[in-house]
Amino acid sequence: MANLMRRLAASSVVVLAFSPLAQAWDHVPDRDALKKYYNPLINVIAQASGSPTAYIRVGGFVSELEAALRAPTEKPVVVDYPKPVSANMLRVIAVAPPKGYESLPIPVCAEQNNKVLGTWQITSKGEVLPAPWAGSMVSATPTSSACKEFILAARSDINQRVAEAEAKKSGQTAGLSAAPVVANSNNGSLRPALQ
Repeated sequence: MANLMRRLAASSVVVLAFSPLAQAWDHVPDRDALKKYYNPLINVIAQASGSPTAYIRVGGFVSELEAALRAPTEKPVVVDYPKPVSANMLRVIAVAPPKGYESLPIPVCAEQNNKVLGTWQITSKGEVLPAPWAGSMVSATPTSSACKEFILAARSDINQRVAEAEAKKSGQTAGLSAAPVVANSNNGSLRPALQ
């Protein structure tokens, strides 16, 4: 009986010790999706940049993105890699969805030399799809991000989708139509809203 109690206590300690890790891992909608998007994302960004070192840069970005996806917060998180960055460096930026909405597409933007190289979205299935962008493709100033408008619009879109979902849960829908960006229902792309 004493051995049984010791084993039960030891098992409980192990389960409790690893439960936060297990809970964080469960927030990733499809564990295999993390493996699926890695190579396609590297390939599209490397192709867009034309740089042989893009593979290394995107690998670092993916590590940062996976960390954000494994520990979601209450609000969308902007993943910006590398930090610090200069204009001539390849920079990759994404918006990780908030806790409870991990199945939303993850918008990704790559830039170099103050120009947007491309915009994509990673689906919850791990597919990397183009995300057509009708906004600015160059930075406003030499020290600002060329992807800034895309990322701000993507974050606003995620916040709008979350607000609409929360309103549906609570039965409210009033006041949600004044979104700063509009999702194109045909292809899921983002475009600036008319002001």
